[in-house]
Amino acid sequence: MKKITLMIIALITVACSDPKDEYIAIECADVDEAVTMLVMNKDAKTFETYFVENAYGDYGEGPEYIAVSGTYTEEGDHHYLYTWDLETFEKANSIGPVYQDTIVGYFMMMDEPLPLPQFKIDRRNFSVLYLDLEYPDEPIWTEPFGDRDCKVVDVPEDYLASKKNKDVNLF
Repeated sequence: MKKITLMIIALITVACSDPKDEYIAIECADVDEAVTMLVMNKDAKTFETYFVENAYGDYGEGPEYIAVSGTYTEEGDHHYLYTWDLETFEKANSIGPVYQDTIVGYFMMMDEPLPLPQFKIDRRNFSVLYLDLEYPDEPIWTEPFGDRDCKVVDVPEDYLASKKNKDVNLF
């Protein structure tokens, strides 16, 4: 009897859970009017970013055009640490070099693979830091150029729809 009760409670809990509870969404607007969405899956510890509005014109808009994806961890009390996945790195590197030639040469000379790019976001004020490998022996965290206005928002419905219907082209 206890097993059946526990199973019923578990089923009700799963049925009543909101898919939005699985995600955290952060919307950032750059000074040049590009708007990006960063969506984190709390259970899988993965993230995806895409353009909501793309002032650059070089990449599509919406969740079907994921620009960067990877994994994230909570670092300390106030930061998320994001690491690109290999597929994102290879795709971005095929469009244009992610690292300068001197960095590539350094890692080739050391016979080591290029590290995957990383960035941090401070959960208190949404400031962003990028891992700078200008001097690979002494990597430093630097702020990006330009101001970004970021805020936590509800997970966009089009993103949830794209995750729910991965096999269906909704757009």
